[in-house]
Amino acid sequence: MKVLFTSGGTEEPIDGVRRISNTSTGRTGAVLASYFAEKGANVTLIRSERAQAPEKNNSDTPPVSELTYISYSNLSDLLHSELAREHWDAVVHLAAVSDYTVDKVSVDGKPFPPGGPGKIGTGKDVILHLKPTAKILDSLREWSCNPTIKVVGFKLTDNADKNEAEVQVRAQFDRGIVDFVV
Repeated sequence: MKVLFTSGGTEEPIDGVRRISNTSTGRTGAVLASYFAEKGANVTLIRSERAQAPEKNNSDTPPVSELTYISYSNLSDLLHSELAREHWDAVVHLAAVSDYTVDKVSVDGKPFPPGGPGKIGTGKDVILHLKPTAKILDSLREWSCNPTIKVVGFKLTDNADKNEAEVQVRAQFDRGIVDFVV
């Protein structure tokens, strides 16, 4: 069985040193990827650069292959490429993907390229314009060369009561984008 995992959180660049990120550690993805490898699966983990790496296993267990990303666009490109070129039996998408990316940066009223070189100076008036990102989860099945791939999504329902959480999870099933939700 070939299983592709994602973990960690995307980081959206503001300037050469600042990024908008989230608190995902990637621990769940690292643990699950290691577990599946120990059980004999051929596993690749696409994780953020700052996410927890899978534990090194004993010599009898095949290692977990790893690819890393930083931003939403990096993760999207890696997933699209992997799913299109390899026959994966399942993709387990645990990455905490930013709902927004930096579209425009204004420093003291002048445009600054998002992720541009250098650091925006202290004391400057900075305005960020964010634009929504597409839901990567919605595209996984479409990108896959395997029409029967199993898609496992993860839904963080922070501060949602049980009914709200169920509605959010049910919406993923209703859109036909996942086979399972964690």
